Amino acid sequence: MTADILREKFLSFFKAKNHKIVDSDSLVPKDDPTVLFTPAGMNQFKREFLGFDAGFKRAATSQRCLRTDDLNKVGKTSSHHTFFEMLGNFSFGDYFKSDAIAWAWEFLTKELRIDPAKLWVSVYQDDSEAYNIWKDEIHIPVNRIVKLGDKDNFWPAEAKAKGPNGPCGPCSEIFYDFGESIGCGEKICNPACSCGRFVEIWNLVFTQFNRKEDGTLEPLPNKNIDTGMGLERLSAVMQGKRNNFETELFQPVIKEIGLERQKIQLLNRHCEEPKATKQSNAGLLRPCGARNDESICRSKNNVIYAIADHLRAVVFSIYDGITPSNEGRGYIVRKIIRKSVMHLRSLGIDKPFLYKLTGQLAEIMRKPYPDLMERANDIAQVILNEENNFIDILNSSEALLARIPLNGFAEEIGAIVFKLYDTHGLPSELIEEYLKEQGVKDLAAIAKVVDAKFEEQRQRSKSQSKMKGDVFDAKGLGIKLNPTKFIGYAKSSAQANILAILNDAKEAGQARLGESLQIVLEQTPFYAESGGQTGDTGKLSNGENVFEVLNTQKIDNVFLHIGKVISGSFKKGDQVFAQINTQRRLNIAKNHTATHLLQAALRQVLGNHVQQQGSMVAEEKLRFDFTHFKRLTVEEITKIEDLANSFIAGNQAVNCKEMPLKEAKQAGALAFFEEKYGDHVRVVNIEGISKELCGGTHIDDIGKIGLIKIISDSSVASGIRRIEAVTGSFAEQFIKQKEQRLTEESKKIENLKKQKEDEKKQSQELNNLLTNTLAEIIDKKIKINDINVICALIPDLDMAGLRMLADRIKAELKQAVIALGSKDDQQMKAYLVIGVTQDLSAKSFDAGVLIRQVALAIGGSGGGRKDFAQAGGSKPDNFDLAFSQLKDIIKASAAK
Repeated sequence: MTADILREKFLSFFKAKNHKIVDSDSLVPKDDPTVLFTPAGMNQFKREFLGFDAGFKRAATSQRCLRTDDLNKVGKTSSHHTFFEMLGNFSFGDYFKSDAIAWAWEFLTKELRIDPAKLWVSVYQDDSEAYNIWKDEIHIPVNRIVKLGDKDNFWPAEAKAKGPNGPCGPCSEIFYDFGESIGCGEKICNPACSCGRFVEIWNLVFTQFNRKEDGTLEPLPNKNIDTGMGLERLSAVMQGKRNNFETELFQPVIKEIGLERQKIQLLNRHCEEPKATKQSNAGLLRPCGARNDESICRSKNNVIYAIADHLRAVVFSIYDGITPSNEGRGYIVRKIIRKSVMHLRSLGIDKPFLYKLTGQLAEIMRKPYPDLMERANDIAQVILNEENNFIDILNSSEALLARIPLNGFAEEIGAIVFKLYDTHGLPSELIEEYLKEQGVKDLAAIAKVVDAKFEEQRQRSKSQSKMKGDVFDAKGLGIKLNPTKFIGYAKSSAQANILAILNDAKEAGQARLGESLQIVLEQTPFYAESGGQTGDTGKLSNGENVFEVLNTQKIDNVFLHIGKVISGSFKKGDQVFAQINTQRRLNIAKNHTATHLLQAALRQVLGNHVQQQGSMVAEEKLRFDFTHFKRLTVEEITKIEDLANSFIAGNQAVNCKEMPLKEAKQAGALAFFEEKYGDHVRVVNIEGISKELCGGTHIDDIGKIGLIKIISDSSVASGIRRIEAVTGSFAEQFIKQKEQRLTEESKKIENLKKQKEDEKKQSQELNNLLTNTLAEIIDKKIKINDINVICALIPDLDMAGLRMLADRIKAELKQAVIALGSKDDQQMKAYLVIGVTQDLSAKSFDAGVLIRQVALAIGGSGGGRKDFAQAGGSKPDNFDLAFSQLKDIIKASAAK
């Protein structure tokens, strides 16, 4: 029996038991900061478990899940996975243990026809109610009912002793028995034994207690059922396999990997195993407890199993909008891809290959996820980019290894080694071999540091990706309020009654002048922030009493008008006139409709791989994130912008209509991956241009947008681009400001051009002047003991001109000291330069020394090199004195 059939049978079975069949939620938990990924089927029903009325008391799902706390076990065991599907049925204060147990047994033994003799169960040691149901109502022999303790059969594990506080309860697990010939062979073997004879297939959690701060358990007023059954394990059992990887969920991919490996071996003209990298006895980068499993980890089959598993985790993460990055969920995806690349390299597959398996996986999962096939090429491109990047890192490993402080302490070396492995993805064997080659001795001490880092990470991973008791600690209002009726699609103002006044989600008696609070109305025209659109602002008024609304948000469909009392006061029950800021709402609506037009234009220009990954719609601008694998060219941005504006010129109407979700999807409406949609959705349709599921506010005619202007294009993450744009008057203002900046820049360029021309002209004039003056000055040289000495006062030359003239004279003479001066009588400034030819500066004459000796005469100081120096002063009439002193110094020096 295939997984597709089992999934359908499970959902159909519980549909017949009056359960609402709910689609799988995304791997990205919405509004749940307690976990990185969706780790279990119950996560999307957190609000229902807390008492929120969603319109149903029973639900069943096949939820895609991802857990990373057992990442290093994947491939080594028959049933550990990162990505898996969890079949689950849930009750929110409706049925309890008796029905949950009876239906689980009925499904397994009647619907699936599993031999009852092959099934064992465990119950919590103090749960006599569940024990008696299994014994007296289901009639399982007592020798196949095992009582286990807090660690194995209480949820959360050991919550009674260790916490956390909150909802908890006993659980009962159903195991399949592969038979006495499997495992340890001991007569006393039961599901508590880890020998492999028994595999857990279904866990029934009975959430019936609330753990208090003092550790006591009090009964919950509403008792809940939360069950989970791994589809992969159930498939293996139903297909007579002891290993999940032998089922049709994995085998096509496993065969593809095997064929590629054979192909590589044939190309290398031999069939030997790829050479394993040397292993050090220190086991430097093997996580705690994994060293005894090293031989298992090196098994080629297990490596292939791990790749097949990791492929599923990577593909469905990207499917749900998580792309490789250096933080959060993206970091986990990057890490899994890199582990897969290393596994492939151990098989001799050194070039990018993981991405090629995406299409095969899409085919396997075609029935539950038909759209995965359409997106397979785009997902493969993201994986290929990441594979190429990591292979480049491996090829530049020498530079990364050089970061290790070889002479440092073990703690310092271990921290860097762990970072190279964990962040940069360098293989452990490569790092170990490098340390040995460099003569690092204390590998055992370094290994302890690395082990400790691994354990820290494992605990973080476990706390982030494993389901926790505090998953129920969601931020809520803490008070029971009816959902707010939103009337803002049709109205911008309305009369409404105050249902509650809140201060930090706690009820306040009244709202006084100057207080910042939240007000809840029974109905409102104010749009609450959601779907990327910012919340409305405006006023609530009652006569002279005015509450300024600065933002609007919602919790569980209760709208919070957040703001401040600027006049008078308010109390619960008051009737107010609610008025939004209509101009602001109009600008926001223009921007929101513009995002739909931009997505349509992006898909036409770039291709249908473009999928929305996020958005921000505010009054002054919009932001749109989408899947694309390279920077947009100027030509592409122009085409997108022109196409969007051509849509606007058509003045198409915007039609909004509510319909069943299934009907909307069949009609081709685009959906945003992060949004969780109900049974009925709102479809925003611009005929022939765009059709999207959207709960935001829009204009009724796209012609009212006026103009769209894209103002930036940037990268958000690998494979995700972001454009920002402005519309209407904001677009016109942006263009005017840009034109103004261009005009200013043009003027600057003209001024610079004129300045350059003036400088060139001045330079030419100076050059002509110097040429005409040069011979005349040289003719005035005198000789002092075979040294050519020139002392000349040149009118109208600045310091740069004096320097140029001195350099020219030095080029014409040998054995020369040149002193040139110029003055500005109006500002009482004197400029002096001294040049010494190379043949003299190499001996005893130093221009820097000379100028310091004579600069005092012109009322200044100076300095420079041996061959050239300059000085400035405030006594321009003293050049004769300065020149005379210089000649005396030369005479005295020559005489020596």
